[in-house]
Amino acid sequence: MRRHLLTLVTCLFAALLGPGHAAAESLLALDVQHDDGRYRLRADMEIAAPAAAVRERLTDYANLTALNPAIRRSSVEAAPAPFSARVTTLVEACVEQLFCRTLRRVEDVQEAPQRLVAVIVPEGSDFRAGRTEWRLYPQPDGVRVAYRAELTPAFSVPPVLGTALVKQGMARELRRLLQNLERLALADS
Repeated sequence: MRRHLLTLVTCLFAALLGPGHAAAESLLALDVQHDDGRYRLRADMEIAAPAAAVRERLTDYANLTALNPAIRRSSVEAAPAPFSARVTTLVEACVEQLFCRTLRRVEDVQEAPQRLVAVIVPEGSDFRAGRTEWRLYPQPDGVRVAYRAELTPAFSVPPVLGTALVKQGMARELRRLLQNLERLALADS
């Protein structure tokens, strides 16, 4: 079965968490910035599961929906070199139930043993541009995960929502995704 980089920010609204029993202590850093229509996400965490199990979950193209219920569908196909796969996800992104939208992301993914990079393919995506990177740093009792993403949506977020609400939604979804990543990776190990 072909594996894929978790398009973590599979929706414009994603966020992060950590190890063991998914305690907040494992989240080392979480930051969401917005500038000139571009969102930047940064998260660092520790997961109490083997790096290989975490990577398997992040690269399981067919089952990205297990990482976050907001990911409604994922599919994988061949990608042009030097990429490993082209991944398409549909995400139901909501901000405080005030604004919901189904977002489509098409990304070309490049895989390395401890690094995954996904670049948005604007054609067919609801994003003009974007890049997501996961770095895995094996530790004696698990793995340290560094997540970085930059997304430029191809649509306007209604001003009534405000940047603060969008950032809160992104952080909430990233945390949910990371909790599930840790839970599933632990179950696999």
